[in-house]
Amino acid sequence: MKHVFLLLVFLITVAIPHQAQTPISDSTRLSKEQVLAQVGELKKLIDEKIWPTYNDPAYSMEMNYYEEGPFRMHLDQAEDDTLARMECSSPEITIQAVPSVKTYEEWYAMLMHECFHGFQYKHTEFWNKMLASTPENFITSDSLKALRRNYEWYRNILSKENALLKKAYEASDIHEVRHILTDFYSIRDERLKAVKDRLGLDIIEFYPIIETVEGSARYIEYCLAREQGITDTDWMTNLDSNSCYYASGLYLILIMDKFGIPYKDELFLKYNTLTELIQNKTR
Repeated sequence: MKHVFLLLVFLITVAIPHQAQTPISDSTRLSKEQVLAQVGELKKLIDEKIWPTYNDPAYSMEMNYYEEGPFRMHLDQAEDDTLARMECSSPEITIQAVPSVKTYEEWYAMLMHECFHGFQYKHTEFWNKMLASTPENFITSDSLKALRRNYEWYRNILSKENALLKKAYEASDIHEVRHILTDFYSIRDERLKAVKDRLGLDIIEFYPIIETVEGSARYIEYCLAREQGITDTDWMTNLDSNSCYYASGLYLILIMDKFGIPYKDELFLKYNTLTELIQNKTR
């Protein structure tokens, strides 16, 4: 069986702020049965309060839970999608590999982010589009981060783009949002075309779709964190990081939430990207 590890371990290098929740420790170690039961309850909660159909059996996926061995937290794809699994290390293993994840609440929010990739994967047409848009020999997370890290011109354009996105989120009128997003799309097009012209890397189709993949998963994590009483979520909306496509996708969703624009029952069935959806909904 051929396994494809496209979505890499989630934000290992990002500092996640500590919350006064339940610290992960050997003295409070959870059994596999306890973890899986809580995962089931969280999926129900997400389905009811955050993203309808998240707990639909049609989008379910089995989980391999590891209480020892190397750190794992990703979607394990396969040529036969019935064999796809979520690979999940225990909180005790996770805290050794990702010390910034200090509490069970943070760990569950992180896990539900990754499980949402399984939900996306089960929307076959959407997922196939994502795979088809991925440039050859392109490592999703590291390659995009390297662009911002290594090229000043890229950072400068991206900074203008993200400033407009934040301005759109802070706007109080949908007509103002529409105007700001028009400029946002224009500068984004400039950046993606510049990457192709200057570096020979075509991410024009890929960037908006990976923003959709990671931004919507970040939205699940963001909302669940708040449901669990974690109030310091500023790091999740950080547009200045090398992986800011997580936050930009989240902002696009939060804009739609703010103005009551429906999207959750359409995104993975009718649209390939958040950009396409919000452009259509704000015309």
